[in-house]
Amino acid sequence: MQRNILWRVSMIVSLTLLMLIPLGMIRGVVSERQSLQRQVEETIAGSLAGPQRVASPVLVIPYWEREVVTKTDDRGREQRQLVEQPRQTVIVADSLGYVGEIRVTSKYKGLYKALTYDTGGDWKGSFHVPANLGLDIDPSRITIGKAYLAMGLSDVRGLRSSPQVRWNDNLLEVANGSGLDAIGEGLHAAIGMLEVNKPREYKFEMSLMFAGTSALAFVPLGKTTTVRLKSAWPHPNFGGRFLPVSRQIDDNGFAAKWETSHLASRNGALIRGGVQADRGKQPLETFDVTFIEPVSIYQQAERAVKYGVLFIAITFAAFFLFETLKGLRIHPLQYAMVGLALATFFLLLVSLSEHIAFSLAYAIAGLSCVLLIGYYLAHVLGGWRRGLGFSLKLTLLYIILYGLLLSEDNALMLGSCLLFTVLASIMVLTRRVDWYQIPSQQRVPPDTA
Repeated sequence: MQRNILWRVSMIVSLTLLMLIPLGMIRGVVSERQSLQRQVEETIAGSLAGPQRVASPVLVIPYWEREVVTKTDDRGREQRQLVEQPRQTVIVADSLGYVGEIRVTSKYKGLYKALTYDTGGDWKGSFHVPANLGLDIDPSRITIGKAYLAMGLSDVRGLRSSPQVRWNDNLLEVANGSGLDAIGEGLHAAIGMLEVNKPREYKFEMSLMFAGTSALAFVPLGKTTTVRLKSAWPHPNFGGRFLPVSRQIDDNGFAAKWETSHLASRNGALIRGGVQADRGKQPLETFDVTFIEPVSIYQQAERAVKYGVLFIAITFAAFFLFETLKGLRIHPLQYAMVGLALATFFLLLVSLSEHIAFSLAYAIAGLSCVLLIGYYLAHVLGGWRRGLGFSLKLTLLYIILYGLLLSEDNALMLGSCLLFTVLASIMVLTRRVDWYQIPSQQRVPPDTA
């Protein structure tokens, strides 16, 4: 008799492990769709503009320093020559502010989409230029060049219009290229010769409109930098080295404010030191906002598939208890049919959610599988009441799984509580079973009610 129980338990365990094959194949489909989604995002970014990184404007003033150097000619004789060494000084703004608004839209390619945005805003700030550029060099030894305003923009293809730059109420012409390796690609506006015999204050304004994909980052380069952003997109993710000092997020969108000081950032020292921007390993510190989907259907589907084996194991355990307590034999093929139907739910979920809302796709896939399994079990278990009972329990499992998917932060706790509840139910139901005295199972009469 014990040999019969052990065989049935071994069969159930083997079938449960065998169900990992279709679940693994479905998980592979989800991974493939996720990969295609990422490729579409990269394709759209390659055609429009990628995630943008904006470096706030800085003042660049080139100069040449005359030095006497000693050189040795071909005969070994030393000769002293007066040469001019090209150099530059970078001055960051004393106060710098940016106010911008972002409009997020979705661009599709087939079934897949990428989040893109258009944004427009204004930079305002002031620069303090010290006498002799603050250099500890005899003014007679230097020649000052034409100053220019430099600003970084990682993907200039996203520009929607030519920026408007005002320098002390003078409109400047903007050209491509930042002219400053430390901030990478971008724009510059020629200012011309500045008076450096005494300290001067200069004010500037710059309007900027550009597009990008998925994320927007700022490199704060002022002594004090304030950035205010607002958008109708209600799902921002803030990151980088500096978080907003204030933010408001609701169904109508978000508004955020950043404030940074040069005392809390190494950016000023990096650009003054001429550290070259590395595209792969950018040393400059940033803060950013990423526009995310509230529910990624592929992430949700992947998480759901992870619970697939738990669904199947719980269902098979219920069958085993039914066999044990009610004396009804269920064939291994019938176990397998129900297991495959449960696995098919996850494939239906993925395929439907690509065309309709995830919640609706979940409801349709779940209802289809519950009806199919309930109809099948009504014949397998010998009565519609038994089939309906299993259908209701399966419906409860689907509701619990949906709660797990929505409660990402509490998924572990809820999942562990579910396992404990199932184990406790089995122990309570079988607490009086004498496993040594279980008789040979005979099929019970069908439910005629």
